Amino acid sequence: MLKIFSIIILMNSIFVFSQDKNTVLYSNLICKYHVKFLKDSTNKSSEREEIMTLFIGDNVSLFKSDQKAKSDSLKEAIVKNSMNNITSGNLSIDFSKVPRVNIPQEVLLRNGKLKVYDKVFKNLFSFEPTNKVEWNLLNETKKINGYNCKKAIGKYGMRKLTVWYTLDIPISEGPYTFKGLPGLVIYLEDQKQTYSFELFYLKKEKREIIPLKNDAPTTYEKFSNARQNAKDNAVSNVGGLLHREMTKQEMDLVRNNAGMSNNYLD
Repeated sequence: MLKIFSIIILMNSIFVFSQDKNTVLYSNLICKYHVKFLKDSTNKSSEREEIMTLFIGDNVSLFKSDQKAKSDSLKEAIVKNSMNNITSGNLSIDFSKVPRVNIPQEVLLRNGKLKVYDKVFKNLFSFEPTNKVEWNLLNETKKINGYNCKKAIGKYGMRKLTVWYTLDIPISEGPYTFKGLPGLVIYLEDQKQTYSFELFYLKKEKREIIPLKNDAPTTYEKFSNARQNAKDNAVSNVGGLLHREMTKQEMDLVRNNAGMSNNYLD
C-alpha cells in the first residue's frame, strides 16, 4: 500500500505541468520567436537560446517553449513506459536523457486576463503579472524579416523596452506579456540587451490550445518569495532528491548554478 501511495505522489509531482484535457480552445495563428537571453545578467557568456511559440486564437493566446512541449511529451512517455514495466513493485524512472528547457514559463491570455505559469522546484504556480507595459508609439519605421514595422518604446518594471510591431497584422499580440500594441510584435529587446525576441515564422493554423492545470494560484509577491527561498536552500533541496550526502564539489556546483540564475523576465 505504501508503494502505491508513493507512486501516486511521484506521478502528481511529475505532472504538475500536465494539461487540462476538458478545455477545448484552438489557435488561428501560429507565431514562432527566436529568444536570446542572459541567464546571468552580469555575464555575457551565460547567453541561452530558445524557440518559443505563440498560439493565437479567439480571445485566447498561449506562449510557451517548443523544447518544453517536447520535454513534457517525452517525460509522459517515460512514465507510461515505466508504469507498464514495474517489476516487484519497484518503479524506475530515468529523466537523464530529457533535454533541458531554458524557459519553462508559460503565459496564457484568456478573455483579457493574463496568467503566468512558473515552477519553483517541484511546485507549479500561477499568478497575474504585476508589471504592465505603458507603450509610447513613435513614427520611426523599419522593415524586419519582410514586415513593415513601426517603433514603440515602453517600460516594464526596471526594464526599458524597444519594440518593432507591424500594422500589416493588426493583432494586439506579442511574446510573453508584451501585448497591447496596434499590431503584432515582430522584434523586441530590452535596453541592456539581456533579452530579445524575434519573429521568424508565422502561419495560419488551427491547433489545440491546452491550458495547464494542477497549478497553485498565488500572487506574484508570494511566488517571488518562494523562488528566492528555493535558491537560498538549493543545496538541501537537491540533496533531498539524491537521498545521500553530497560532496563539496557537488554543493559548490549547485550553489553556483543557483546564483547564476538572476535575470528573471517577470
